[in-house]
Amino acid sequence: MAMQSVCGQAGVISGKITADDGSMVQGVLLRLDGRNIAVSSADGFYEIKNVESGSFLLSASGLGYVTVEKSVTMTVGNHLTVDFQLIASTTDLKEVTVTGESEAMVLKNSTASVSVIEAKPYYNRSINAQDLLNTVSGVQVRQSGGVGNNTDISIQGLSGRQVKLFVDGIPMDFLLPVEELGTGASLAMLPVNLMERMEVYKGAVPVTLGADALGGAINIITRHSYGDYLEVSAEHSSFNTWRTTLSTRKTFTSGITLGLSAFYTSSDNDYTVDDVNVINEFGNPESISAPKFHDYFRSYLVKADIGVINKVWADRLSLSFSYGDLYDEIQHNFEMRQPYGQALNLATTFNTALQYEKQNITNKLDLNLYLGHNRIETGFIDTTRNIYNWRGNIIGQKSYGGEITTSQNNLRLKGDNITGRINLNYRITPKSRLIFNGVASYFSRSGRDPVAAEYYGEDYFQNPVYINKLVGGIGFEQELFDGKVTSHTAIKGYQYNSEGFIIENGESNTIEQDRFQPGVSQSLKWKLNDRLLTKASYEYATRMPDRIETLGDFSAAINANPGLKPETSHNINLGVLYRGNNWSIETNGFFRKVEDIIILQAVPPPVLSKYENLLKASIAGVEGEVIWHPWRWLTIRANATYQDLRNRSDKANAGVSSDRYYGARLPNRPYFFGNGEIQFERSSIIRSGDQFHAWWSVAYVEEFFRYWEIDGRREDKLTIPDQWLNHVGVAYTGWRERLTLSLESQNIFDVNAFDNFRVQKPGRSWHLKLRLFITKF
Repeated sequence: MAMQSVCGQAGVISGKITADDGSMVQGVLLRLDGRNIAVSSADGFYEIKNVESGSFLLSASGLGYVTVEKSVTMTVGNHLTVDFQLIASTTDLKEVTVTGESEAMVLKNSTASVSVIEAKPYYNRSINAQDLLNTVSGVQVRQSGGVGNNTDISIQGLSGRQVKLFVDGIPMDFLLPVEELGTGASLAMLPVNLMERMEVYKGAVPVTLGADALGGAINIITRHSYGDYLEVSAEHSSFNTWRTTLSTRKTFTSGITLGLSAFYTSSDNDYTVDDVNVINEFGNPESISAPKFHDYFRSYLVKADIGVINKVWADRLSLSFSYGDLYDEIQHNFEMRQPYGQALNLATTFNTALQYEKQNITNKLDLNLYLGHNRIETGFIDTTRNIYNWRGNIIGQKSYGGEITTSQNNLRLKGDNITGRINLNYRITPKSRLIFNGVASYFSRSGRDPVAAEYYGEDYFQNPVYINKLVGGIGFEQELFDGKVTSHTAIKGYQYNSEGFIIENGESNTIEQDRFQPGVSQSLKWKLNDRLLTKASYEYATRMPDRIETLGDFSAAINANPGLKPETSHNINLGVLYRGNNWSIETNGFFRKVEDIIILQAVPPPVLSKYENLLKASIAGVEGEVIWHPWRWLTIRANATYQDLRNRSDKANAGVSSDRYYGARLPNRPYFFGNGEIQFERSSIIRSGDQFHAWWSVAYVEEFFRYWEIDGRREDKLTIPDQWLNHVGVAYTGWRERLTLSLESQNIFDVNAFDNFRVQKPGRSWHLKLRLFITKF
């Protein structure tokens, strides 16, 4: 039977968990005031011992069921019996949405400026992680093409490396090849059907996320259910795209739990691009439309775990293993001016992780430990001298170099990362707690490139690279004025040590770097009443230069720069949330003052480019979102964001000849964008218990300039035009609520869609998805 100590008093809460058909439900998670406390046993019973006196919110949530919450009041020595009857969440999709909000309520009601996306309502839809993120106010996701192509994520104006991604609280670049292959390829290895939720932190990043995030953070929580289930999904869509997922778990009465998850994604990405140039038979440039011919992407990952739950000595102890593989053809350069026909990226990942969780390991102290090893093996192949045109024809050969680099490359890198994390949560009083989080990582990398070695006379990649990172933080949180005001104060420290090499005068020299940077944040929440909530936060944030910026990437002709300074930013957020009976509205204002922004100072080959601290900027903006449920079966949601990004660098620091760009809007950055969606949800339309779901979503981006808007005449300037993208879909669930068939069209009006530097994205696409979900096996 599940039991767990909560505090030092002698109260006990116990009960049974049943389904709406009267059967006992195993693996239901019980929470007291949002803290995981116990899990129901095989016979549906649970017990929570040593509950302190006071009033609590007790909730029961299980996979496939609507979360139920009950208020309980405990007195010293009392024994309360609290039973729950759960209703299958598939009986009404509207309740699934409410459940998602309930699961996220603790975060939404915290001091953090955070948006939470529950993934479960999207399991039946043809949506990836990037598209899901793009529905959040203040967030702009820009892709350089189709499936697996490079992705840039912006949160309230800060983007790229300034935004950190996490998986279950662990920095994603410790687990996946983010720095080597980019965010797009890494997010493609995290399908939505294997997620529980996505947490988007827009203001001060919490201490529990141990990384140097300058412009916010995204924490992807993978599925962790203790119930027995099997889920399989398969999707086929335009451009010969396939997505399949598998997720299953079995929990035994002994507390042993076994889990297996896997996915496979592939796409030809052979959609048509317009206005690309070829040389015609007369030797003149000619603009044509042509399908992409070298943009195939494929990735897969298998993960297995074994563990125990609900023991006196551990809430959860698990050991996991995963293997992933990626193949990514490179079609063109960053502006889509030059097509490639043979260049490609490869990656293989191996992960092993041990996790331990225990609440009240001693009186009032919770402990969470993580220890993991990750090996990432990457390849970059650029060996042909052939020159391709947009028809896929070879039209000539270079005298030297590959399609992308001046040396040609057959580069193989092998990196090992060992990561440890400790998280402590100490409840000083019922109204205050102390949080400590520490993350230490050790990274080493070496490789070989015999092709580049012939060009340079030496294989520089055999030189090892070492990076040590230590990130620590302490937070103090307390409730004031009878719980109406909550304060969270945090102090952080970032330690960075690296050893690599720099190319000077054709020779390789060892370089070392040792840096420390502090950080601080203060967040406040004021709950005026049950409907109105206000938040404010300030953070002095830091981002340490990453290994490519400091140690270089010779395959991309980027030299090392050990003298780079950390990026810093003063971040201010103000927010208001109001919840009505069937609607809610949330608005947030934000300001950023960013210094020492790291930018790649590109120069023509064969000279190596390198990153420099070149830019200062200010960002001010506002975002808002409205959600309205006029009827039980209809949901309307809309959000919009305006952000003003201005250059604050003088000519001495920015590498320009005058101050004319001071105060100018930064180029190639959207400044006004929004999203909207209408959802229709009804049950028992054809047969009792079936479900029908239809949706229509819209994404809008205002026209913006590709380069400085103060240069040249307005009518001659290159822009990214206004974009209205419409997506529609329907889904039907039947066969005892187990089988779902969905049909969706993205960009249904087939309008031209662009992102970074006017790189064209896919036109209209059709998606057919089948999902099978079985419980109680």
